[in-house]
Formats: sequence, structure tokens, C-alpha cells
Amino acid sequence: MTGGQAGPLGGGGANARQGRVANPRGTVSERLNYLFQNIRSIEDKPYSAAQVARWIEDNGGEISAVYILKILNGERNEPSQRYLKDLARFFGVSPAFFWDDEPAGLDVGVLRERIVLRDGHLRAMMLRAARLSPGSRQAVSVVIEALLKAEGKSD
Repeated sequence: MTGGQAGPLGGGGANARQGRVANPRGTVSERLNYLFQNIRSIEDKPYSAAQVARWIEDNGGEISAVYILKILNGERNEPSQRYLKDLARFFGVSPAFFWDDEPAGLDVGVLRERIVLRDGHLRAMMLRAARLSPGSRQAVSVVIEALLKAEGKSD
């Protein structure tokens, strides 16, 4: 990660992550760090604690970015199940990910897609496109690829 990319702190880069261990079978802090480091946005950037807290609050939960950071830093070793359930919901994993001795393996690509597809506008666009003929879907795909190239976001 380069210094200009935002980490869970919402700004910091590599220095913000020093000392943080990411382990899907470790402590709650290590497991949450694993999710933050491996499940990235569509722009391939890590989510910030502020983004996660905002999504949780917008979807009926209650947690602050500061509290998330305390979990990430190991200052809150035993957060309540309510907070862990909300964090699991954001990342698209089972809440058991945080407390099972051997959590199920994660397909980060699938989890990333689930998060992206929460966007109602994007989902509605995809449902409309699905009703098109195969030729029209291909034409839409070509237009999208051209737009991505124009924005410098092509693969």
C-alpha cells in the first residue's frame, strides 16, 4: 500500500497500518484487520473505518469509526456481538467468522461483488440490462468498456 491510499484510518497509508496483524484465524482485531486488508472497494482501495461505520449506521446499526479503530488496534479485545454482527454484515461474512476456531474460507472476490451490488442504482441497471438481447448486452458492454478507458479505469 502506498502512502497516498486511505487505510482503515481514513487517511493514513502504510504508516497507519504498522503493527497491525491480519489473520483470519487470530484474535478479533487480527480477523477484522484481515477483512479490511483483503476486501477492497471496486476501486481496489481498502475501506476506511469511517466508510464502514457510515454504511452500518445507514443500514440500521450503530457503531463509530473510532470504535472500529479501537477494535482494529486491539484496544477493544471483546466487542459485543452486536458490533461484530454489524461488521460482518458490512463485509458480507458470517458473524461466526469472528468467533469460530476454524472460520470458513473466504472468497474475497465474491465478497467484494456482494458489497458492490448493494448499490441500488447499479443493481437496477443490471436488472434492466439483463432483459436486453445478447447482442444489445454486448453493445452495452462495449460502451461501458469505452467509458472506463476514457476515465483511465480500464483493466
